[in-house]
Amino acid sequence: MIQEQEHVVTLVINQSIEMGEFGIQEAIQLFELYGLPYQELFKEYFPINQFPKKYEITSQTLSNYPFVDVHLKDLDLIPKVLSRSMLIHDILFTISRGNTIDELPKNILPQAMQYIQNPNLSCKCDIITSYFKITQEKRVELMEQVFGQKGFNCQNTINLSEPDILYYLIITKDQKYIAGCTLAKKKKRREKNFARNYELPNRIYLGPVSLAHDLAFLMANQAKVQENDLVFDPFAGTGSSLVACSHFGAICFGSEIDGYLMKGHCIGYINKKSTYLKDPNYKQVKPYINLNFHQYNLPIPSLIQADVHQANFNPRIDSFFDAIICDPPYGIRASIQQDGNELDLQANRTAIYRRMFEVAKRVLRRGGRLVYLYPLFKGMEKKVEKEEGFELIDFREQKMVDKRSRLLVTMEKL
Repeated sequence: MIQEQEHVVTLVINQSIEMGEFGIQEAIQLFELYGLPYQELFKEYFPINQFPKKYEITSQTLSNYPFVDVHLKDLDLIPKVLSRSMLIHDILFTISRGNTIDELPKNILPQAMQYIQNPNLSCKCDIITSYFKITQEKRVELMEQVFGQKGFNCQNTINLSEPDILYYLIITKDQKYIAGCTLAKKKKRREKNFARNYELPNRIYLGPVSLAHDLAFLMANQAKVQENDLVFDPFAGTGSSLVACSHFGAICFGSEIDGYLMKGHCIGYINKKSTYLKDPNYKQVKPYINLNFHQYNLPIPSLIQADVHQANFNPRIDSFFDAIICDPPYGIRASIQQDGNELDLQANRTAIYRRMFEVAKRVLRRGGRLVYLYPLFKGMEKKVEKEEGFELIDFREQKMVDKRSRLLVTMEKL
């Protein structure tokens, strides 16, 4: 029996301070979405009989983070993952590795020669470092040393605007070196990042605490939302989470206690900086949540005004939804606007999250995911309590201002 060839590629994870270690969380879920278990993905780092939980895999347990070596048999996973990812900057094919820069030409992989020695291909070179900066003069010197005549002796022509191949020299935090490449035509499609179209500064209808577009897409990836999945947001607001899920082809439902926000009265408002105002398809109407879906040519979700905290919220749809994605009220920003002391606010938050789980137990199908944000305040322990009927899949912390933070939590219904 012929064994399928295994490739070691390098994930370059975005070092965004605001997003913390959400990149690891996202990588795990996206590769699993396309059929690759995280035990296979990270088998280089952990013994198979001592494999950690997903939430135990951190930047401290992955050497050379944010550059993460993973094992792939199916290279077709790369464009699939990159097409959805928010925080994986790129996935590189390995050309060579070395403890010193002089070792790179000696360790070049044979399969890399088809690119390096091809004069019909054009290229561009760059350097990626972690946790430190180098001058432009040093960058040029290193690129010449690695890719020039005394290094790989690259035969490609230089093309800085539209190259066929992008070469990277990675310098890790412990001063080791990895040379890699990615096909630039795929990279060019990647640079037209779909998520940029959804940035809040250009969104037509906003509220006081609209969920950031990148966080909304991260939550959709955590829920592994796919085409025709049924997704519910019980705290829909201006629809940020549902916009992200609709982009991936989900059939969306939402509820919101604040009818004024849904219908554009008082706190909901038209974003006068949005370029959609100049779109010929834009019609000057009263601001309301559906405008955000018109802006992106997405299907309008099914919405109701309802208070899911009340016992009389009792939808007759047992085990109906594939995912619930939400940012419950009394989060980081919303709590600032509430009256009352911290103990009262915490009690209210506890009641809200308890009710969220009660609703999820009923309307979420087995194997469906509940993805939500949970605020942490000064003195609160960074942990997630076990919930009967749910398995904790992952949680990561996002640092914010004034010693505040929040957790992005993923649960799966048993």
